[in-house]
Amino acid sequence: MKGMMRSVTVRLRVAQFSAMMTAMREWLDANRYEPTMYKYDHNEDTVLVTVDFTAELAAEAFATRFDGVHHSSPQPTSPDNSHRSTR
Repeated sequence: MKGMMRSVTVRLRVAQFSAMMTAMREWLDANRYEPTMYKYDHNEDTVLVTVDFTAELAAEAFATRFDGVHHSSPQPTSPDNSHRSTR
């Protein structure tokens, strides 16, 4: 399904962040999954890591392996699409 972004959010403790990022990278490489984007959100003693995938299978496998929350969201195809009226 083109135009759908599959994101997985993993909550990490700050103390485990570096080791977990290494583990994630090694797992992604070993499984030949290519995420399209990484995003980090640091908050107090936790870090939320969001990884975007184009493949549903990759997102599901990553969420399962790293105890993440998997969610899909439409990816805007152009800025004009965000201004549609709901009336």
